Amino acid sequence: MLAEPDDVQLAHAVSERRAILTFNIGDFAVLHDTYMAEGKEHWGIIFSNRKPISVLLHRLLRMLNSVAAEELKNQIRWLNEFK
Repeated sequence: MLAEPDDVQLAHAVSERRAILTFNIGDFAVLHDTYMAEGKEHWGIIFSNRKPISVLLHRLLRMLNSVAAEELKNQIRWLNEFK
């Protein structure tokens, strides 16, 4: 899916009922706003700065242990919250 456009990636995540992690903050913020304006739902968009994979995994695990899936629905969260 890496070669797919952002809207296709988000639509795929929605079809799988999954949140999506992205470094592409600007484009996905616009997609989130579009979804909300159109009354569409998504299962969460998680923003992060580029970090080593070990840091990303550590933060993702902290997030998964503290945020329920239902809390991510239609939300944007920053992975930096989970240092």
